[in-house]
Amino acid sequence: MRTFGQDVRYAWRTLAHSPGFTLVAALTLALGVGATTAIFSVVNGVLLRPLPYRDPERIANLWVHFGVGAQALPVMSPGDFRDYQQRTKSFAMLAAGTGSQVIGATGALTDRGSEPERVDVSAVTANFFPLLGVDPIAGRQFTAEDEAVGGPRVVILSYGLWKRRYGADPQIVGRRIRLDELDQTVIGIMPESFHLWLPSEAFLITDSQIWKPLQFNYSNGPPRNFTFFTVFGRLAPGVTFEQAQADLDVIARQLRAEHAEHESGDMHIRVVPLQEDVVKHARRALLSLFVAVGFVLVIACANVAHLLLARSTAREREMAVRGALGATRFRLVRQLATESLVLAAFGGLAGVGLAWAATRALTAINPANLPRLDAVRIDGAVVLFAIVATGFTALSFGLLPALGAAEIDLNRVLRAGSGSIAPARRRGLLMIAEMALALVLLIGAGLMIRSFTALQRVRPGFDPAGLLTFRIALPPAKYPRPELRTAFLTEMERRLRAVTGVVDVGLVSQLPLTGSGPLSPFAYDETTARRWESETSDGRNVSSAYFRTMGTRLLAGRVFDEHDAGRQDVIIVDDTLAARAWRGANPIGKRLQVQPTGNKFAFAEVVGVVEHIRAHDLARAVRPQIYAPLGGGGRVYVVVRAARDAGAILPGIRGAMHSLDPDLPLDRVRPMSAYVADALAESRLNLILMSVFGGAALLLSSVGIYGVFSYTVGQRTREIGIRMALGQPPDGIRNLVLREGATLIAKSTVLGLVTALLLGRAVSSLLYQITPGDPATFAAGALVLMTAALAGCYIPARRATAVSPIVALKTD
Repeated sequence: MRTFGQDVRYAWRTLAHSPGFTLVAALTLALGVGATTAIFSVVNGVLLRPLPYRDPERIANLWVHFGVGAQALPVMSPGDFRDYQQRTKSFAMLAAGTGSQVIGATGALTDRGSEPERVDVSAVTANFFPLLGVDPIAGRQFTAEDEAVGGPRVVILSYGLWKRRYGADPQIVGRRIRLDELDQTVIGIMPESFHLWLPSEAFLITDSQIWKPLQFNYSNGPPRNFTFFTVFGRLAPGVTFEQAQADLDVIARQLRAEHAEHESGDMHIRVVPLQEDVVKHARRALLSLFVAVGFVLVIACANVAHLLLARSTAREREMAVRGALGATRFRLVRQLATESLVLAAFGGLAGVGLAWAATRALTAINPANLPRLDAVRIDGAVVLFAIVATGFTALSFGLLPALGAAEIDLNRVLRAGSGSIAPARRRGLLMIAEMALALVLLIGAGLMIRSFTALQRVRPGFDPAGLLTFRIALPPAKYPRPELRTAFLTEMERRLRAVTGVVDVGLVSQLPLTGSGPLSPFAYDETTARRWESETSDGRNVSSAYFRTMGTRLLAGRVFDEHDAGRQDVIIVDDTLAARAWRGANPIGKRLQVQPTGNKFAFAEVVGVVEHIRAHDLARAVRPQIYAPLGGGGRVYVVVRAARDAGAILPGIRGAMHSLDPDLPLDRVRPMSAYVADALAESRLNLILMSVFGGAALLLSSVGIYGVFSYTVGQRTREIGIRMALGQPPDGIRNLVLREGATLIAKSTVLGLVTALLLGRAVSSLLYQITPGDPATFAAGALVLMTAALAGCYIPARRATAVSPIVALKTD
């Protein structure tokens, strides 16, 4: 330990005597360690950190698959849920939740003395929070009595709502609040850390501000194919997910035999670990970015290794003298290794600071595609990773120089009186590997750029410019009858159109780019009718002016008019459904089965065809769409088109709505362009990070090749002087250096292109309308790398021509 302390002190003095070298090397390492640690903090928080529930690895989300070719969603019918709950032997508990639409809640908070506010409300079974292992910090859980049909009106508040609206008043438990024009008794407050994590495909249930008991009448429920319960399960002790899957497969076969709605299909349940379900869409992107930033770290290590190799060559005489005075080769290697460790420690400390700043910036950006961002932070696991990464860098860049010290020929160095050239082969291999990895990152960045550009060109099925959107929900207690709600919506449209700057107003049950709406099975021939639910669509209800307001193209037929309001026998379909069902024939006047046979309106007439509107994201046309006329619904999104700036009409919109109903809060007020931006968030984040990594790799590689050739030219001064004295012209000297550089660059380019091609499949799912082996991107990446690398060679090559033969020949 004493000798190690001596080595550390000597390393500190040595590095302090070369501040320029120390600063450049430490900053290079800080870039590599910091970027890698920052991405690891995201991987750790999003993918690795357990969900904040009790034994989260035993919690499952249940998906319903309706057969080959049909949809799969994390929802279940109430009847099926009750059967699975009663028959399963593999789950200790099954719990369900659903959204406010099902329970008739609108989330209008109208407490006396407070501004009206719209909050998200979800209803859950009494065992929902016990299944997750979460207890209220004040008050109590729901009970079976609370869940009974016609039971008490009780609610549990989220911590955020309790603190923001009620000032964290502990006396709120037991008091009544006014929700949807009805008094509700607060019985509990959830912990600050509680959030309901859901897969992106989940709908209806949300991470809500208010929770109610699910008071559902299972004995008089809807058909088995009407799915709106999100179901979670906790495995029984000793049961695996595979065993649970087999158990539910048996129950699914029983239900197909017992119920007509399921007998024609292949309905079954898929058991998915909740942790996996929540993060599945982010996993591949994050792991790809983690590999990419690992390349940056390797390049940074290679750059510092170049610097240390050059420095160790200049210190050969020092090492030889120490060896002659009795220092063993192990002692010399240990000294150089200690210097590398001290240097890595400087870079690691600076890297952790850089990672902290980067994670703060990332969470501030709040990319819409990343779940669990609240768990991203610099904690003990991330610091431990940074320490390991720092140790890796110390070993990586310090190994070659330290081994070189063990190969010093003391007699040769002491007789020569100066340093000799360190093995060029090592530097050449490092340079080839460094530039090859840089090319891989450049190609990755190029693919992301081209993919993002292609996504930006996608028409989402509407024109987002100038569109302002918001949501309203009419409380059933205040607007109990459909005719009252219809009258309100009609008057609302009239008043909004009268606002200065408003061009048009449309209404829709769910906005584009916000996920699936109610799924609507349909049939267009005997085969699809017999295999009911083999074809499903996203269902939307729209007003007559909706498509005109959105700027959606009408391809055939007509839109709805005022006479269609509330009708169920007329529909508009998108071009995707029309092409699938009628294969080029005119769809206008065709009849589509949209409800199971036996209902009053089993068939609906197609009166119009519109272009497909993206429901989930810009890259996928997930399902065909069926639009029905908007009736007297109490929950709608309002879309307002402005003549110019959407934000400029907001004060007028608020005034018009307040004059109509001062107690009605506006919710989710956003321009439609914000939803488009959210749909681009994943591609934008991948593009930014990959471009940063590619740019850093290119910079480090360019600096590295410049440093290598500058050092090489300096070491060959005497050789260059002899060549010039023998008559070789300056152009020949320059071309000699450039040829050596071009050879290294060519080898690097070939290796980088092959590596990028082999790794292309890993990023294929992140791309849109571009193949991982796109020739144009590969060619552009290679051209950029070769240009930057040749520029790094040219300056030392040009300097070589300025060497004076007389001065060079006098060089020792």
